Amino acid sequence: MLYLSAAILSAALLLAMILNLALKPSFSARLTTGCMVAAVLGGLLFYGVGFAETTGDLLLTIIRTPLAVIRMFVGVNELSAIAGSSLVSGPVGIFLFWLLHLLAFYSMASAAMITLGAEALRYLRLALSRRGDLVLIYGINDHSIALGTEYMQDPDNAVVYIAETADSATVSSLNNLGMSVLAGQEAVSAADRLMRRLRLGSRKVSVYALDPAPDKDLFFALKLKDALERAGARAENTRLTLPGEEEILAPMLQVSENSYGFGYVNVFEEGEVAGRALIDCCPPWDYVGFGPDGRARSDFSCAIVGFGRFGQAALKHLIMNAQFVGSTFRATVFSPRFEDESGYLFTDCPELQKQFAITGICADGRSKAFYDYIQAHLENLKMVVVATGSEAMDREIAEHLMLYLKRRQAEKIAVIQLGRSGVRYQETVGGSITQTDIYTRARLAAEEVDRRAIKLNNVYAGQEKTAWENWVAASSFDKISSRASGDFAPAFLRIALRSREDVLAGNWPPEEPLLEVLGETEHLRWCAFHYANGYTPMTAEELAQRAARGEKKIAKDALARKHACLVPWEELDALSAQVTELTGKPVDYKKIDVDNVVALPLLLEEEK
Repeated sequence: MLYLSAAILSAALLLAMILNLALKPSFSARLTTGCMVAAVLGGLLFYGVGFAETTGDLLLTIIRTPLAVIRMFVGVNELSAIAGSSLVSGPVGIFLFWLLHLLAFYSMASAAMITLGAEALRYLRLALSRRGDLVLIYGINDHSIALGTEYMQDPDNAVVYIAETADSATVSSLNNLGMSVLAGQEAVSAADRLMRRLRLGSRKVSVYALDPAPDKDLFFALKLKDALERAGARAENTRLTLPGEEEILAPMLQVSENSYGFGYVNVFEEGEVAGRALIDCCPPWDYVGFGPDGRARSDFSCAIVGFGRFGQAALKHLIMNAQFVGSTFRATVFSPRFEDESGYLFTDCPELQKQFAITGICADGRSKAFYDYIQAHLENLKMVVVATGSEAMDREIAEHLMLYLKRRQAEKIAVIQLGRSGVRYQETVGGSITQTDIYTRARLAAEEVDRRAIKLNNVYAGQEKTAWENWVAASSFDKISSRASGDFAPAFLRIALRSREDVLAGNWPPEEPLLEVLGETEHLRWCAFHYANGYTPMTAEELAQRAARGEKKIAKDALARKHACLVPWEELDALSAQVTELTGKPVDYKKIDVDNVVALPLLLEEEK
């Protein structure tokens, strides 16, 4: 009997070890619970009947049965006490008796391993997180976990999550992926005791505040900023990325001459990131043919379904990136609440509807009005962006539209879904799907997503500082301007019928008249960017008044958001002459646009 008990207990212990290593923590926990319930119920049956039959004393049976069941879980059996029972009189009964004891001991051993193993792994991950560059992520959700997993591909990074609460299954899963978790009020308050464990003062720290509640992200960032200062962390070793408005949050959080802060604060808006991803994934210039003279062979017409933040971001980015010489931009927006949703955009950017053919229709993408429009524009429509704010609705509208287009042999029209999950594009029904997430290192880390913009900004800012120092010091508007210009760089390759290799090999700039057409294209893009950011044209009288007042930049009034260069390409020579006369300094605005085109090789160098 002793040898049999030892064999069973050893088997249970070994089984617990094997299953805990082989199975996912959540499944292992469910298996443990199931074994425990089976052992309890079976033990009550065997010992209840056994004591009743062998003693004949009901009161003694009631007392001894639960005690015997409890002892099952620590590896003790009372087979000898119930040996005369009918339940254990045959080989089947004996087998079931020992099976129940195996399950009981296994469940206890497994529970202990889950608890002790998880705790040991948690401490191990925290210890390992003290090495390498630290990536600190506030908020645990699908987007933040995907970002942390991406950072873990670099062995020099240590990823630590901060959260108010975290269930054991999530913590165990992240630990198994090599990441660590700090949860609780002390963690979200960036308490010094916890922060010291992460060695904040002596390493590079990249922080992502990605809780779905933006206010929580801001409050955590403010508390962490204070903790970093108390820890003596060098500002230049820190980076912060969080959602919001850059002009509001960056001054609060970024280091300045007067106050401590993060070395660089990257404030993003989901719609803006998604809009840039849209252009990167499905650039408008891929849907317009160009002649050898650089002129577009067709207009760019698009439809946008939904006009919340993602629909509006799609419209703005398409406007900024679909201006070509010889082409007209047209957009039709479908949204049941178009009038209510469009107020701020068209009031803040009054030139959009004046300069571009934008039509709003109060209907959604399932309406007859929408399909009547699609049917009427099958020949000239280039793109439909579905951005209702609901992924389920986007999928329904996009899939039905793609089937409709297939049956009418019009699959050349791109149907793109745009939302919090990024860009989802399927070229044809049944074809491969391109999915571009916006919560990735490539989309949120400035050094990667803004690499072209950083180079451009450095050209304008001068060489006294490094490119990164100039980028940190740049204004919000200068940053978004450089981003817009950098994002458009591949368009010049497409229009000029050149490859990146051609340009870097010295086959750039092209000869006239193509170079001038590219310069005009750059001017169209520049104007569209300013219109999409609220700028309006400056009159000749206003220009003269600014010159009379001795304004440093007479052609641009950043406060009033006016610019004298918001005129057609053909009028730039006259404007250049006027500004030259007013200031006494020669200026050639056409040449400035052409010079931006000539600088293309700089943007393409060292790209991945």
